[in-house]
Amino acid sequence: MRKKDLWNMLILLLVGLTACDKWLDKAYEAPWTQPVFFEYRHVNHAWGYAEHGWLVDASGEVRTYDLPERFIMPDSTGYISREDLIQNLSQCDSTIHRVGAEDLRYYTGLISGAAQGKIGNAENIAADAGSSVLSCYIYDANKSMYRYVFLAASGDWQQFNESPEAEILVEWLKDLGVFWLSD
Repeated sequence: MRKKDLWNMLILLLVGLTACDKWLDKAYEAPWTQPVFFEYRHVNHAWGYAEHGWLVDASGEVRTYDLPERFIMPDSTGYISREDLIQNLSQCDSTIHRVGAEDLRYYTGLISGAAQGKIGNAENIAADAGSSVLSCYIYDANKSMYRYVFLAASGDWQQFNESPEAEILVEWLKDLGVFWLSD
């Protein structure tokens, strides 16, 4: 293949990749008081009990927890209060990473698109691997609460939010450090 043809293919590929980005829903502008944007949680009951994970807070800090004393889950309708998210943050004992402001703004912007995604079927892929779940939160002004948004699960069962925004978020969040069986 000639260099000119290779160069043209590279340019075409780059144009195609940037064109896809414009179709993403990047409209979520979180309230400045939103305490938590993203969450990773791993629970395993095999050979004892394990529960650990991390939360990405409003300043971009990736804060970890291990065997939290009182971690609060969203209610049966999928909502959680600001106070409960702050309670969960208080269970964190260290910071393992910091997300830059520009990256945080980009990735939080994708939350509204992920919130509209269809959840695919769960598939059993392992045994005794527990459950690793990636999720995020979107503010609902009508309820003055935050709605839990499922992104993906791995472990005994694998399941995905099928929106393109969720796919981008999952790949990014996995890079922050998670227990994840390869798909």
